[in-house]
Amino acid sequence: MTNKEEAKTTLKKAIDDLNKLDCKSSLDNAQKVLKYSFENDDYSYSAKAYNIIGLNYEEFSDLKKALYYYTEGIKYALKANDVQQIEYLYNNTGNLYFFRLDNPKIGLDYYLKCYKYSKMHGDLLDIAFTELNIADVYFKLEQYEEGKKYLDRIIPTLKDKNEFEMYVTYYTLLGNYYSSKNQNIEAEKNYNLVIERLKENNVEFYKPNEVEIYDEIYKFYKKNNNIAKALFYLEKHDKLQDELELKTRSQDIKFAGTSIDVLEMNNKIQKIATEKKVQDQKMNASSKLVKMSLFFAGILLIFLIFIFKNYLEYRELNKKLNVSHEQLKIAKQKSEEASILKSQFLTNVSHELRTPLYGVIGMADIIESEHKELKNNEYFKALKFSSNYLLSLINDVLNVYKIEDEKFELKFENVELRKEVKTIKQSLKVIARSNNNDIILNFDESVPQFIKTDLTRFSQILINLISNSLKFTKNGHVKIVFNLIEENEVTFIKISVIDNGIGIPEEYLDKIFDKFVQLDVQLQDQYKGTGLGLSIVKKLVELFNGTITVESKINEGTQFNIQLPYVKSELESDISEHEEKAKPHIANLNILVVEDNKINQMVTKKLLEKCHHKCTIVENGQEAIDIIKVKPFDLILMDIHMPVLNGIETSKQIRELGITTPIIALTASDRNEVLDEVQSNGISDILVKPFEFKDLQLIIDRHL
Repeated sequence: MTNKEEAKTTLKKAIDDLNKLDCKSSLDNAQKVLKYSFENDDYSYSAKAYNIIGLNYEEFSDLKKALYYYTEGIKYALKANDVQQIEYLYNNTGNLYFFRLDNPKIGLDYYLKCYKYSKMHGDLLDIAFTELNIADVYFKLEQYEEGKKYLDRIIPTLKDKNEFEMYVTYYTLLGNYYSSKNQNIEAEKNYNLVIERLKENNVEFYKPNEVEIYDEIYKFYKKNNNIAKALFYLEKHDKLQDELELKTRSQDIKFAGTSIDVLEMNNKIQKIATEKKVQDQKMNASSKLVKMSLFFAGILLIFLIFIFKNYLEYRELNKKLNVSHEQLKIAKQKSEEASILKSQFLTNVSHELRTPLYGVIGMADIIESEHKELKNNEYFKALKFSSNYLLSLINDVLNVYKIEDEKFELKFENVELRKEVKTIKQSLKVIARSNNNDIILNFDESVPQFIKTDLTRFSQILINLISNSLKFTKNGHVKIVFNLIEENEVTFIKISVIDNGIGIPEEYLDKIFDKFVQLDVQLQDQYKGTGLGLSIVKKLVELFNGTITVESKINEGTQFNIQLPYVKSELESDISEHEEKAKPHIANLNILVVEDNKINQMVTKKLLEKCHHKCTIVENGQEAIDIIKVKPFDLILMDIHMPVLNGIETSKQIRELGITTPIIALTASDRNEVLDEVQSNGISDILVKPFEFKDLQLIIDRHL
């Protein structure tokens, strides 16, 4: 068999042979069609062949094999999407379960599947016969109303089509329905229609169904005690059944004669099916191999594309990075230049602002000492307050920007804590008296006498906090408490600054450490500052790797808590061993003042004369070297920034001359900025302008 036309002809012959009950020939032709379908992957013909084979085995009453071949047929019909064959195979499988295996429930499942495809196929007769089968099953299951629904759907087709089998089956089932409802007149009426039609058409193939019909009518009359008619239809039933059994025995003999041939045919069919399965398996294996190869090839291709794309992106990114790197180098260079310029600017500003302030504050102090009657003068007090306020403002602004510029480097030294804190207390007495406040110091016994810290920055923290508390407290007190505590195996110096002043509103507590924050709470204008003091404190505390917190209540007071890491000092002496003994100030010293500013010359000269010292004034470093060579001095006060020869170079040359006279640098620059430079060039100490009279006395006494 080489083409579909031959397959079609062979399939038709197989069906004709089955109708003639020539099962051997039917199976032989079906086997040929099956082989053709497998060789040509024609699943529709595979389904048709399996359907014929299944029907043949059903005739042999080999129901197990019949069911197997119907199932195979359904599988191939679904693959081919052959709606008509799916419909036929579901119907035949339903018939097998319902009529031959007496399993109406499973039969109903297949009939309902068949019904779905019958409607898709659209053949009205096929649809009607499927509805008859479904109704028959429901009646068998005694679900008469459900079955009646399907029975009623047949009426339009029954009227249009003169179909004997449909007519007889319909009215038989209708009679059964009315019989179940005990509507005997209607039931008998429908049964009589069936009997009349059977008399008119003596169809041979319908004889087995006719036996069932006589049995139903017999049961109907027997139920209604009509003995005569019941016996009549029982006799017709038995007579027809005997005829059919005689034919069946004849067929059995015929089938028995062909059973060996059928068995051989079945083996051929099974062999064809097995070969097909092996072929399918090989195809599947080959298909899987191809798919796997394509899959991995696809992955490899995607990977290569990904690598190539990444390479392009990398090249582009590298180009951008090189550009960005160059831009960053330029930006870094500009930033460094800007930082240097900013640092130079701050240094110059610091010097240029503090220098005239030294003159203003110094002159005010001189006027106050020479004219005692002006001490309580309103205008004079305003002058002193304004000059001191301006100095504080300049110091705050410069300090905060220096800290932000990361120019601060802590310089730790051994510090006698109690002594330095008492000095700070003494320096703040004027502010305390102005608001009638007391300053109270409280040291816990655990606090050591000596610690290592940066004294300048440590003092700055305390002075800012204490002066801040004094400013916002009137007729009260500011208490400073020192404790030594341990947290997570780390020791800290805890400092609490506690006042009973006006307090801070709760909404400001998280803002007071920000720059330029000012609180307008019951304050007079004279108490408003730059808003930088607490910001500087916080930044300095962070430089120490410490923490600062605040607690406050309005009209009750404020408490600042600072924790600074404790650094142990090498000194452990008692207080008495290190307390400075009061001694008279040295007088009548011969001091050289090297200063280019005329006003500052006047201020420094007046301060020295107030200490009963003699002074010689020169305007630059070169003049200082010239005069030192011919005249000895007890002390040299050296300005740093001067024309001709600055203070650093001058001091260096003086030391090169072998002169060991103490040199005190007078500078308006920040102490820490110039400390390393002045120490490396032979300068003994630094006094930052503007300074007070007592500061000058102390530094002279320290070096002589």
